[in-house]
Amino acid sequence: MFVDLLLGALTVFLATSLGSLGIFIFRGREIGKADYSNIISFCAGVMAFSAAEMFVESRKHTGDMVAVIGFLVGVIVLFAVERSLPHLHFVLRRTKMSDSKKKAALIAGTITIHNIPEGLAVASAFAHSTPLGWLVTSSIAVQDAPEGMMVTAPLACYGMNVQSSFKYGVFSGIVEGVSALFAYALLSSVVVIIPPALSFSAGAMLYVVLVELLPDAFKGKPWAVALFFVGGIIVAFGIASFLRF
Repeated sequence: MFVDLLLGALTVFLATSLGSLGIFIFRGREIGKADYSNIISFCAGVMAFSAAEMFVESRKHTGDMVAVIGFLVGVIVLFAVERSLPHLHFVLRRTKMSDSKKKAALIAGTITIHNIPEGLAVASAFAHSTPLGWLVTSSIAVQDAPEGMMVTAPLACYGMNVQSSFKYGVFSGIVEGVSALFAYALLSSVVVIIPPALSFSAGAMLYVVLVELLPDAFKGKPWAVALFFVGGIIVAFGIASFLRF
């Protein structure tokens, strides 16, 4: 199972890094508002389905009370982290980013918010079972590819050179992979916390979907958001069925 976890960590790292390469392809071009919205909506649907599956698995092994508490703790913790760290989306709407060090701090905050919970989600899923691990890894990898582009694109738009922007995108993938390995080591040594960790991760993932992804998605046409969101759910369901979850 540890080999699968290593491959899963490598998968999310490569997905983010490959997405970051998009900055070279779209150099000098802009991603259209509609395309951006559709990509985000699809990713939100994939992650929402995976979060639901993780919560259901946690509930099977812990009961309603522990599963709900773990879920709420995941939401609350991510909310607290988001409020305590500089957040790229929040600051971009209110201040100018002219200082390179400030940009680095903002990116580091965003990376921490998004990728550490996703790494924990991968770890807790593999600690529970290999099929669930690959379901969650696949769904996060689908989301990570465009996310890698979304990490690099704002930096390039605000004056950072393409090479440096790409390095930040790769770094975001490293953070996610390493967090998965560390979390798995903890969960493997304390097996009893695996089911609550699943619900915790589900809460954290759903928070990302509701607070980070969907608000950006709804900048596009509502009907398109709905269709791509449902499409993401269907793809995630297909992955789960293929893995015989």
